[in-house]
Amino acid sequence: MRKYAALASSLAALAAAPALAGGYVAPVADVEPVVAVTPAPIVGTWAGGYLGANVNYGKAEFDPSDDRPEPDGANFALRGGYDWQRGNGVFGLGAEYNLATYKDDLDLGEVTEEHELKNVGTVFLRAGYAFSEQLMAYGLLGYSHAKLEAPGISESVDGATLGLGAEYRFNPNWSGYAEYAYTDFGDVDAYAADLDLNQVKLGVNFRF
Repeated sequence: MRKYAALASSLAALAAAPALAGGYVAPVADVEPVVAVTPAPIVGTWAGGYLGANVNYGKAEFDPSDDRPEPDGANFALRGGYDWQRGNGVFGLGAEYNLATYKDDLDLGEVTEEHELKNVGTVFLRAGYAFSEQLMAYGLLGYSHAKLEAPGISESVDGATLGLGAEYRFNPNWSGYAEYAYTDFGDVDAYAADLDLNQVKLGVNFRF
């Protein structure tokens, strides 16, 4: 019996020896919880009405262009509209009216004729994507109406307008935009040709 008791004591001492002698102890790692980061939604800062203006350069071209005028020049326009926003998507209605005239003087030898494209007005739908509360890119689809005038000619023209642009908000009320617009006025009877108008615009909007 004493032999068995001594043997048991010896085994217990051997089992405890590594721990008492500073043996290997597996480290306990602190695992930080994983937190899923959800991007913050764009706040609907683009929703609301606006009034603005732009300076633009426009050039009208006839096709075929032989011996036909090409009214062009700098212009000034007023613009207004209203936007709605859902998430990053922005949708709006707007209208614009040019206050100046695109002109071209056609030299006919002894006579010079002045040809004008004026009273250019556009109503449009636009759809955009808000990259942030400050920056939005958009496209627009509209309908434009204008008037062509020259000696013995006074003809109204109209057609579809397509545009691309970007708008940047400087603060809650003011934004600036750059835009390109193309209008196809179709066939013009007085010139027996198709008329297109290209415009590049830089403008500001006051949002409310």
